[in-house]
Amino acid sequence: MQKAGFPPNMVACNTLITGYGRVSKMDAAKEVFQNLQDVGLRPDETTYRSMIEGWGRAGNYGKVKLYYEGLKASGFKPNSSNLFTLINLQAIHDHEEAVVGTLESGHLENAVNIFTHMPKSDDRPNLHIMGTTIDIYGAMNRFSDAETVYQTLKSSGVAMDMVAFSIVVRMYVKAGSLNDACSVLDVMEKQKNIVPDVCLLRDMFHIYQRCSKLDKLENLYYKLWKIGVTWDEEMYNSVINCCAHALTIDELSRIFDEMIGQGFTPNTITYNVMLDVYGKARLFKKARKVFWMAREQGLADVITYNTLIAAYGQSKDFEEMASTVQKMEFNGFSVSLDAYNCMSDAYGKERQMENCRNVLQRMKRCASDNYTYNILINIYGEHGRIEEVAAVLTELKEHGPGPDLCSYNTLIKAYGIAGMVEDAVSVVKEMREHGIDPDGIAYVNLITALRRNDNILEAVKWSLWMKQVGFS
Repeated sequence: MQKAGFPPNMVACNTLITGYGRVSKMDAAKEVFQNLQDVGLRPDETTYRSMIEGWGRAGNYGKVKLYYEGLKASGFKPNSSNLFTLINLQAIHDHEEAVVGTLESGHLENAVNIFTHMPKSDDRPNLHIMGTTIDIYGAMNRFSDAETVYQTLKSSGVAMDMVAFSIVVRMYVKAGSLNDACSVLDVMEKQKNIVPDVCLLRDMFHIYQRCSKLDKLENLYYKLWKIGVTWDEEMYNSVINCCAHALTIDELSRIFDEMIGQGFTPNTITYNVMLDVYGKARLFKKARKVFWMAREQGLADVITYNTLIAAYGQSKDFEEMASTVQKMEFNGFSVSLDAYNCMSDAYGKERQMENCRNVLQRMKRCASDNYTYNILINIYGEHGRIEEVAAVLTELKEHGPGPDLCSYNTLIKAYGIAGMVEDAVSVVKEMREHGIDPDGIAYVNLITALRRNDNILEAVKWSLWMKQVGFS
């Protein structure tokens, strides 16, 4: 063409580059590309696309990425074929870059389209590509599609790595399927070569805590020491927040003290957890120290005060309970419904009815919840004051949220104490009419009420029925 005196043009050059690429002669294609400027031409969209596809056939990830970036820098948008080439090679070379490449803004749907149209291979699936697919589906909230890919990967026999497990766990957590996330973690534990990183470890603590898997939490905690994890502030907070019911109070206290000694700052939740732990153990000297630290750092919130109020109430330290309420108001917090509930429950159980009435009077500024009504039913019921119980029940039905399971259970107990066994039996019938299935506590309260009032035969009948419906 040049010998005939015709100047090169882009169509001819692009055709040459495409041809060289198809026969994997990329050195020749590269030479044509580099000579474009010498003849007064600039690479266009087709030029870059051809170079990307050619280097893709040659399996040269570095060159593919170079021309892919050049395509974008020149103001052109990659098409599905370019993205597929990049993704395929990235999956082989570096999973992390594959995720970045496919999750670029505006390319999620395009990436999904590529994955769904990839040619099916008889070989085992590529772990990194499958992991990337799950991650993308999760980002798009297409959880059923993500799970389908995971199940395909799982049934293929391909051993998953830590990154793949992290992606699947994160997907299930985002979908709200915590039990499925636990199942994935069980599978991961069976692969002895998997060592979770810090991010996955923190996720595991929170998942087990939300699923109330105390044994798993305890085992995971001691596993931290075996694998030599370096603890940072976030890890200390996660462990204390999640393991409050899984570890002994001495161990929790040691972790908390170590955290302070390392110069880390507990967050508000951590302070509240330690307050609750110390309060329930009646370690009030330690509880007051934690409370003071939280206040000094400006991290005390309403829950902080509620937790301390509840602890003093449960230990019958009414002077400190009242003092904490005063501090709560002095420091600009409105006394919460939870605080009022704690006080009324504490006074009521100790038959300090005058103090209880004063609290109830102050509570009128708050909208009562089921817990408030249930406390009152229990207090009046324990004292045999059935008229007050009836008044609270009427208020609950007409102006409150309506009775819940706990309300009915407490009411059965109150009727039993008052000797009103027929009313107690009627409560069980009313529960069923309102679509609330009696639980084991309801049956135990009813049987106790019958026995208390010498209705032994009826008590035996209800005991047999209780076992028949699955409660022992």
